[in-house]
Amino acid sequence: MEAATEPLQVWRAVVPPEWIDYNGHLTEGFYGVAFGHATDAILSTLGFGSDYLTTNGTFYTVETRIRYLREVREGAEIYTDSLVLGADAKRLHVHHDLFADDESDPVATQECMLLHVVQGPSGPMVAPMVEPVASAALAAAAGHAEVPSPDHVGKGVRTLR
Repeated sequence: MEAATEPLQVWRAVVPPEWIDYNGHLTEGFYGVAFGHATDAILSTLGFGSDYLTTNGTFYTVETRIRYLREVREGAEIYTDSLVLGADAKRLHVHHDLFADDESDPVATQECMLLHVVQGPSGPMVAPMVEPVASAALAAAAGHAEVPSPDHVGKGVRTLR
């Protein structure tokens, strides 16, 4: 994969009726579903697929933070701009901006950390990625290092104390 210096735009969908809550907008759990699909699309772009899964391992999302910024209505076309903020042998740090229709500002953001996992003798264990995913992840992170990170990355939820 060539190092991209622009956000990856590899996922889009139309909000279905079953994603809408009693307030008439996208319910919080389905923001997570949308971001999960976007992360899967990033992994696919990096070369992760069924053959890789069968032979070389998988990815587990181990941490995530979603910011809900605006309401999204049924039928809206949603899509993500995604960045690989960092990668090493065993981890991927990903950020998504979720947009709706023609809005220029994101309706939500997600930051997540993924671990590369293989099936060990006593269960799942973290292990290094292999090709083609390993070099593609590093190349994406190198390219996206040229893009300024959003100011909320790495900040987490603040305490009330």
